[in-house]
This record gives sequence, structure tokens and C-alpha cells, in this order.
Amino acid sequence: MEVRQAFLWSGLLLGSQATDTLTTAIDRARGAVEMMPISSRLLEVGGVALFWTFKVMVAAAAAAALVAAAHKVREDDRLSRIVFRVSLVAVQAVTIGVAGVSISNLALLTSISG
Repeated sequence: MEVRQAFLWSGLLLGSQATDTLTTAIDRARGAVEMMPISSRLLEVGGVALFWTFKVMVAAAAAAALVAAAHKVREDDRLSRIVFRVSLVAVQAVTIGVAGVSISNLALLTSISG
């Protein structure tokens, strides 16, 4: 059960990162400025390709940690269950946060277009 949850939320995190990358690229093409300093620097140095690569690496690292924690739960250790639950909640929160950023980017796009 935990492994399925880990893969599900890891996939959702990657999907939210993809939509954020796409909406950021479209907004920038329409003249918007990236306000996050790290994201702005990545876009400035390597463009959307580097920005996407960084996001994939972050999602992959989160997925690896979450899946590893899920596998440890099988050993039926109480601490492993706590670590998995905390990790899962963290990935869920980030996924929802990035999805919110994508929605904000879409709102910005409509204000630029209109």
C-alpha cells in the first residue's frame, strides 16, 4: 500500500512540476518575469531546458526518498512508519503547492493576454 502511495504521489509531483514549467515558459514568452530567485537564475542561465531538468531532479530525489521510506515500512518498524508518513505529507504539500503555482501562472497568462 505504501509503495503504491509513494509512486502515485511521486507521479503527481512530477505532473505538477511539468505544468509549472509549461505555464512558466508560456508566461515568460508573453513578457512575464520570474520572481523566484533560483528559478529566475536557472531560466537565465539555461533556459526552460535547465529549469525542467532541475525540476525533474527534485521530483526524482523526492520520489527516491519516498519509495525508500515506503519499502522500510515493510519491516514493520514504528519509526519507519512515522518517517514514511511525514515524507508522504511533505510530498503531498509540495505537490499541491506547485499545482497552486501553476494555477497562478495561468491567471497571470490570462491577465497578460487580455
